[in-house]
Amino acid sequence: MTFGDLLDARLDAIVERWGDAVLSAYPPDSAALFRAQKDPFANPLGASVRKGTQGVLGAMLNDMDQEELRSHLDEIIRIRAVQQMTPAEALAFVFSLRSIVREVVPEAEADPRFHGDLAEMDRKIDEVALSAFEIYAARREEVSELRINEVKRQVSWVMGKMNRQDDGPEEPNEDLTAKTSTYENVQREDL
Repeated sequence: MTFGDLLDARLDAIVERWGDAVLSAYPPDSAALFRAQKDPFANPLGASVRKGTQGVLGAMLNDMDQEELRSHLDEIIRIRAVQQMTPAEALAFVFSLRSIVREVVPEAEADPRFHGDLAEMDRKIDEVALSAFEIYAARREEVSELRINEVKRQVSWVMGKMNRQDDGPEEPNEDLTAKTSTYENVQREDL
């Protein structure tokens, strides 16, 4: 049996434990709700975590296509970037995969034949962590830009409102006054 076979045999357990690690960053009551509710419409966060962890683990075990990996990581990280988590809180779940693999597949650490495979898995986890950090930073930048644009829009609206109040009543337009006078003169002549 190879290391890959061991992982494949226990993949569901690894994904479930890793999903729990992702959700552990949330308050216990919320995390319990996210774990229990399986409907993706009633629980979009839980669905994103399940889909993301399965996808990331699949990409790691299948030669890590970077686009696919980033897409699955984004499923998890985009929500965490909006929730004002620190980078450590948002990305700790990636590193928890090391201990989860060792706990779910204890024979991999006990058997010297698998030490090289474990080292390779740790290297892949480090690569995932670097990609996760890049995604987190990009998402946080997007959130910051949205906030800045919203503040600019609000300030612009307030300044426009203040400028209209400071101007006082509008002066009549000279062209409009001239046209009105001409119109009145023409109207009087017709009478």
